[in-house]
Amino acid sequence: MKTFSLEIVTPTRSLKKDDVTYLRCPGMDGLFGVLSGHRDALIALNLGEIKISQDNNELIYATSGGFAEISGNKVELLVETIEEAKEIDKQRAEASLKRAKDRLKSKEGVDPKRAELALARAMNRLSISRK
Repeated sequence: MKTFSLEIVTPTRSLKKDDVTYLRCPGMDGLFGVLSGHRDALIALNLGEIKISQDNNELIYATSGGFAEISGNKVELLVETIEEAKEIDKQRAEASLKRAKDRLKSKEGVDPKRAELALARAMNRLSISRK
């Protein structure tokens, strides 16, 4: 199967730069997949799961959103945060989920939108950590 270049970049580091055969990302309008030869595009990413196929292996990541720039035979993911499923600390993710739920219940001095986003991020991380 043909490959394309994938680079994953966060505000603090460059995480991955490899040739891959398939990429699936959570776009704002739903999941989208990329194969070699994909048309150029700039796509906003949503919170969710990124799946990468490389050398008959699948890598799963949790992301909190960002952008995918597809140009030529290269994809650059510019993401706010990203964690590989096997590296997510389940206990820490569960604690984050509990904190987010507690904040939503208290409602005092809490920005509800921020609390809902924290809850969604924690649920996403926990879900992906189980894969």
